[in-house]
Amino acid sequence: MKTRLRRAMLILSCSTIVSCATGSAPHRDGVEAFDSGDYETSIELLEEATRQNPGNMTYQLDLKTKRDQAIQRLVAEGDAARAAGELDAAKASYNRALKIETRNGRALRGLDAVAMDRVHMEMVEQAQSMLDRGDVDGAGAKLRAVLSEDPGMRAARDILEKIESAKPPVSLTPRLRTANDAPVTLQFRDASTKMVFEVLSRQTGINFIFDKDVKTDGKTTIFVQNVPIEQAIDLILGQNQLGRQILSHNMVIVYPNTPVKQEEYQDQVIKTFYVTNTEPKQFSEMLKTMLNAKTVFVDPRAGSVTMRDTPEVVRMAESMLASVDIPDAEVLIEVEVMEITRTKMEQLGIQYPTSVTLSPTPLAGDPLVIADLRGQDSTTIQITPVPITLDLAKEVGTSNLLASPRIRARNHEKAKVMIGQRVPVITNSVTPTNNGSSVVTGSVQYVDVGLTLEVEPTVHLDNEVAIKVNLEVSNIIREIFNSTSGTLAYQIGTRNANTTLRLRNGETQILAGLINDNDRDTSNHVPGLGDMPVLGRLFGSKKTSGEKTEIVLSITPRIIRAQPRPASENTEFWYGTESNLRSGPLVTATSSSSAGGSASRNYGGAAGTSRGTADRDSGADTTGANEPPPSRLELNWDGPGQVSVGEEFTVSLKVNSQAGLGTLRTQVRYDHGALELASMDVGDFIPSRLSGSTTTEIQERAGRAKLEMGGAMDDPISGSGTLVTLRFKALTARPTSMIAVQQFAATGADGKSVPVMAPRPLNVVVTQ
Repeated sequence: MKTRLRRAMLILSCSTIVSCATGSAPHRDGVEAFDSGDYETSIELLEEATRQNPGNMTYQLDLKTKRDQAIQRLVAEGDAARAAGELDAAKASYNRALKIETRNGRALRGLDAVAMDRVHMEMVEQAQSMLDRGDVDGAGAKLRAVLSEDPGMRAARDILEKIESAKPPVSLTPRLRTANDAPVTLQFRDASTKMVFEVLSRQTGINFIFDKDVKTDGKTTIFVQNVPIEQAIDLILGQNQLGRQILSHNMVIVYPNTPVKQEEYQDQVIKTFYVTNTEPKQFSEMLKTMLNAKTVFVDPRAGSVTMRDTPEVVRMAESMLASVDIPDAEVLIEVEVMEITRTKMEQLGIQYPTSVTLSPTPLAGDPLVIADLRGQDSTTIQITPVPITLDLAKEVGTSNLLASPRIRARNHEKAKVMIGQRVPVITNSVTPTNNGSSVVTGSVQYVDVGLTLEVEPTVHLDNEVAIKVNLEVSNIIREIFNSTSGTLAYQIGTRNANTTLRLRNGETQILAGLINDNDRDTSNHVPGLGDMPVLGRLFGSKKTSGEKTEIVLSITPRIIRAQPRPASENTEFWYGTESNLRSGPLVTATSSSSAGGSASRNYGGAAGTSRGTADRDSGADTTGANEPPPSRLELNWDGPGQVSVGEEFTVSLKVNSQAGLGTLRTQVRYDHGALELASMDVGDFIPSRLSGSTTTEIQERAGRAKLEMGGAMDDPISGSGTLVTLRFKALTARPTSMIAVQQFAATGADGKSVPVMAPRPLNVVVTQ
């Protein structure tokens, strides 16, 4: 019977194993497909295995886990492809994720982002085409629209940086253009303001519309030569307390410059700034204080500041945000705390009893009476034991405590490290009651015992770190227990050190001298005999103990991320006057249109001159009015962005000039505190035939280098090449060291100035 039962159980087990093996085939194939990257097939096979074995929890768990992992991997692949600009591959990855989970939010957002990236790429291509056609303002506006939606788009940012470096700040308002883009010359004395604008309108093709409140008796006196049309108009408006609103490139409204009219005519735009590294509330207060912005809204949840103001004020706010919204510096502070404790104890001698008790024995029965004292002798008087102890003890101990924490902290923020334990202190309070029994209420408070280190770094721009250090080392000396109230307390010994250090990046400072030295001498001897000079050691015991503790702190700051310096165009820009904001000066020293010596048109005449004779009497000169403006000379820096202390590196100043140059003069300045200029060599742009008329000079103390070239008036030079090569050596670590063109002047073969497109300063990071 038992044999038959075993046989039946064996057959049942085999059939179960076979059925399980058959049911696990889709599961096994699904796992293999997942490992090979075929996530869609893997999920289908795992779903089939789950349907065949609905009660198998392992299959259900594998299905959920593999589905989540597949979606995470596919979405991550799509994000990586999108970041690399491979939009087709990103779209394919997102679609694979949607096949597994049709309503996955990350995949759907990824597809939307891919579609938006395609739109942005088209806008960037359009901006590039507009830039090639010379429409710099339109290209910049389109690129800024792209960056407002996707600040991380590198292609748009690169083109916009080239535009910003090649031109002064761009206004959001249209720019005025004359019929031939030529500067103007005005010569009027006590002339009617409206008549002056009428002459300008006839000769430049610009239409002027006057507000009904503009006074008709205004007079203008102006004598200027070769100034751009916008600056000439601003000069006339400034004399008569008038304002203007540009509607298009050839249409201007003139109105009284009063607050009421400004509200009526001045256009306003709404701009939302997303603040990353500074507080939105502080940025809004900065806008109100510096730019008198009145309509500002702060959204702390989104970290944004929205303002409504004129286009010029909004552009100034953009520059201000770029100058203050910079990431905080971070520093890694390496700390080593060593506590060295040395103890010694020596106890030598003989310990005699300090007291003896004699007790008479009751003779007539208890209790002891006075009559019993007469019969006492050596056999009836009891005496307590008289022990004598020989002390021969000596102990010497040394203990070391080492803690080596590494703390990463942000600039101006505290960081705290506690190494030790939290000791409970029990306190009981007794409250009496009417029934006689008191109520005991207990409370527990915790005290930190051990090593507590608190640091607050301040990272300076010269690669130094100031650190406020607060060190506390505590230990339990003894426990104090009150048996009556049940209160448990501790006697805690502590040592504190508070200081402020200023160290260079990577410099180590050691703080020592926190020493606690205790020596104790204790003597226990027989009076009289123990006071003898030599034999007294036989009638007493002497204990000598000492404990010496020293704490040593070593601290080393290492700057992980230095605070970057914002660009110079964001830290300093034109504001205008208190009542009239401008993005540039009213009249520049040399305008780009007149620097090349192009002819300007001369408008104006004496007061009372009729409009028909105004041009003739003013001596207008239209020679060369239709000539195109000369091309500008371009300069560019070529050099490394980061070097190490002690490293030598080369920086080149490249030049590209289509016009022939007869003379040129340049001065370069550099951070002589961090860089040493070893040599200055003339580049291949200047031919060898002009080596005799070319001079170089290095002013090391002032951080200046000069180059002057002459002697090419008869045979001017042009083209592109290296103007000068500078060889530097890095001396001191700095977050940024600037090399810039401080002055540059060039003249053509005709002796006239050649307009120059100055390059942005070259910022070099010097590391340890």
